Amino acid sequence: MKSIEQYFEMVQSLIMGLSKAEAERYEEQILSKDRGNLRIRLRFFDNSLLEISEAIHIVEETLTWLSYRYHYQRSDGTIIFRYDNAPHHPEVNTFPEHEHIGESIVGAYRPDIEKILLDVEKHFK
Repeated sequence: MKSIEQYFEMVQSLIMGLSKAEAERYEEQILSKDRGNLRIRLRFFDNSLLEISEAIHIVEETLTWLSYRYHYQRSDGTIIFRYDNAPHHPEVNTFPEHEHIGESIVGAYRPDIEKILLDVEKHFK
């Protein structure tokens, strides 16, 4: 990936391909050719909610995430999953990266947005 614009175009294409979701928020912030922020809020047909927040930096054409959060919850607000790299769970083997599954916290690395969207679709089946 050579630029933040290319990454944002790829993400926007994935979001536009969703048939069961409406973007309540889609905000791209380009800080420089190789630095940007992305905030997305998707509401699904069952009223579940996916929030995506990324701070991205490109180093030698490689994407790196300074911070990220992918939070998916039911319509009543209970968490289904959340991946993030906030450094508040030093006990996990992938610290600071981890996943919240309901009330549990497990070691996990950052999935790409394509995987996140596939995980959400699994909840509809």
